[in-house]
Amino acid sequence: MNEYSLCVSIIIPMRNEEKYIGKCLDSVIANSFPGDQYEILVVDGDSTDRSREIVLEKQSQFPGLRLLRNPQKVVPPGMNIGIRQARGRYIIRMDAHSEYPPDYIASCIAELQRTGAANVGGRWFTRPGSDSAVAKTIAFITQSPAVVGNARYRLGKGDCYVDTVPFGAFRREIFDQVGLFREDLVRHQDYELNARIRQAGGKIFLSPKIYNIYYNVPTYKKFMRQAYVNGLWCARAWTRYPVSFCWRHAVPLVFALGFLFLIFSGIVMRPLFWPALAVFSLYAISCLVLGVRMAAQHGWRHLFLAPALMFSYHFVYGVSTLFGFLDAVPQMWRVPQGKSTAGEQSKAL
Repeated sequence: MNEYSLCVSIIIPMRNEEKYIGKCLDSVIANSFPGDQYEILVVDGDSTDRSREIVLEKQSQFPGLRLLRNPQKVVPPGMNIGIRQARGRYIIRMDAHSEYPPDYIASCIAELQRTGAANVGGRWFTRPGSDSAVAKTIAFITQSPAVVGNARYRLGKGDCYVDTVPFGAFRREIFDQVGLFREDLVRHQDYELNARIRQAGGKIFLSPKIYNIYYNVPTYKKFMRQAYVNGLWCARAWTRYPVSFCWRHAVPLVFALGFLFLIFSGIVMRPLFWPALAVFSLYAISCLVLGVRMAAQHGWRHLFLAPALMFSYHFVYGVSTLFGFLDAVPQMWRVPQGKSTAGEQSKAL
């Protein structure tokens, strides 16, 4: 007799998502997968808006929807609460900021069975968080290799083994082998878990048959906060769990240090100024090329907006990574035991 009563458990960590959670759940409930073979566990981090009420209203449409409480508010404890409560043989992690096609669940299970991978995921198509020019530019540049590097899931690529995928569909037993999500990581916890899976011999597969629609932040302020928190927690994750290091995530730190060196050399070390300026000019050219591409597709008002957002994102991400190292160095030889209270989900590039 099977140990699990259901085929799939879908876990959605949530906090203050009243704008998105309704559409997210509608897309999940509309999936073609048999409704009696999966459950939806929404783990709420003490939302202060109408998110909980919206989820409760959806229970009448899908009896397998359960609302759980996450008093720690952040994603990793929420995921672990869901995993412990889950009744499915497979665990699919979904994000409240996303919408999913009708075949999403079935495709995840089929790809897990076909590939034998421990975790499978798909392409991440980013949409603007609002109709503003800034929001549209944010959505565009976060799908460009000039901004996100070789993150294949952001670039519309697939059918290959990778270092990480967005969210992920897991074999239940992988958590018995490598453990649950690190609850002391506010960000970067998905990448760290996938690094442990790969270290244990498991594979991460990016499938072209799987995709979701993700709504990015709508304003410059929120985009910069996203960059700051991502960079900060990358450094903290690397010092606590070196297996989670990734060169793609380290590039903004190198860029920020290079830019600061350019300013310093211009003031103090003149012989080094011109070589540093030449290197930085290549970056400036890539920014302008990105602006021209977006302007050609979406209008000339984006010509300088895209380069400005690209530079700001990389610089803030890089400087906050440095701050994360300075904060984390005294704790390099121990894992903090305290509970985190920050409240944003993992969207590290």
